[in-house]
Amino acid sequence: MKWIANKPTLKKYIVQSAVGAGVFAVVLVLDLVSKFLTDGVRDLTVIPGFISFHSAYNTGGAWSLFSDNSVAMIIIMVFTFVFIAADLLVTYWPDGRKNAFFIVTLAFLGSGALGNLIDRLWLGYVRDFLRFDFITFPIFNVADVALVTGVIMLIVNIVIWFVRSEMKARAEKAAKGAACEAPGGTADDAHTDGGPADGGPADDGSADDAHTDGGPADGGDGK
Repeated sequence: MKWIANKPTLKKYIVQSAVGAGVFAVVLVLDLVSKFLTDGVRDLTVIPGFISFHSAYNTGGAWSLFSDNSVAMIIIMVFTFVFIAADLLVTYWPDGRKNAFFIVTLAFLGSGALGNLIDRLWLGYVRDFLRFDFITFPIFNVADVALVTGVIMLIVNIVIWFVRSEMKARAEKAAKGAACEAPGGTADDAHTDGGPADGGPADDGSADDAHTDGGPADGGDGK
C-alpha cells in the first residue's frame, strides 16, 4: 500500500490512531468505573444546585428513549457500533488526508456506544447516575455524554468538509479563469489557428507551390 512507503504519512497515521485509541479507552474505562462506583447511590450532591449523583436503571436508550424494549435497544446499539467500526475502516483508510479531530470524533461515538452496549448485554439495562438539579432532565451517564459530544463533533466535521470543498472548488474555478485570460497560453489558442490541433491538414506549402508554378497541378502543359 502506498502509505507504507511514505514514512511521514505512516507516522502521522500511527500518531492519529494512537490518539483515537487513547480517547476511546479513557472514555470507556471512565464510563464503566463511574457506573460501578455510583451504582445504588441516591441524591449525592456534587455541585449544589447544579448536578448530583442519583442511580437509575434505564431499559431504554439515551435520555430513556425506547424504555422497556431491551431487544430493540440491543439491535440499535449493535448496529450503531458496527456502523461506526465500518465507517472507521472505510473512510479512514490510511491515505494521509484524515485528521486527529475526525479520529477523536469516532472515538467518542464508539466508546459511548460500546459503554452502553456492555451494560445492555451484561445487565439488560443501562446504569445512569448524572442528574441536573436546576432543570427537569433525564438522568444520564458518561457514555451518553460521549455520544452527544461525538455527534456535535461529527456535525463540525461535516461543516468543515463542506466549507473546504466549496473553497477548493472556487479556487480551481478561479485558477482556470486566470489561465484562460493569460496571453498566448492555453491549448485552446491552437484551435483558433486552423492548424493540426483543430483537425485541419498540415500546410507545408508544397501543393500551393505547384499551383503557382503553372505546372501539371494547375492544368498547364508543363513547358
